[in-house]
Amino acid sequence: MNSDNRAVFLDRDGVLIKDVNYLSRLEDISIYDDVPEGLISLKKNGFKLIMITNQSGVARGFFDESFVYETYNFLNNIFSKSGVSLDDLYFCPHHQQGKPPYNIKCDCRKPAPGMIEKASKKHGIDCQRSFMLGDKKSDVELAYNSGTRGILLRTGKGDSEAASVAELYPEVPILDTFSDAIDFILKNSFD
Repeated sequence: MNSDNRAVFLDRDGVLIKDVNYLSRLEDISIYDDVPEGLISLKKNGFKLIMITNQSGVARGFFDESFVYETYNFLNNIFSKSGVSLDDLYFCPHHQQGKPPYNIKCDCRKPAPGMIEKASKKHGIDCQRSFMLGDKKSDVELAYNSGTRGILLRTGKGDSEAASVAELYPEVPILDTFSDAIDFILKNSFD
């Protein structure tokens, strides 16, 4: 399958790991059970795996940017034990109500498309053949703003956002689990 320029953009909290509200300690990381196997399936089918995450905890002073990278490396270390790894990380540390120098309006905070645009340019990704998998309305809006196909998971904050997403974006699939999303992606992707 020739699909080198397809990606699944993955939100972190509530999608790959359980959302603990401003994760600031590695020992609080809990990966959903079906994530490693799902990542393996995506990788075997030629998708790049790119984490796209808002991390306003940096702007709010809860942790620094190095912790976001540390978390990414920690997750990749765990995933590698299953034989898979994420290809890249893009995160937004900004929030307008945060502390300087992070208290800016930026083009990278979801739903703005900056992170996906940077990833697509670096990795040569065709957004129209790619998916954005998240648990918030901002993830679905990011999909629209970047030309990818959005999927909302009911994990994390997804259950509480499902009704709003269904009303505003009725064509967006709302799925229960990471495994359900992987099945959907594999059935609805094309080379």
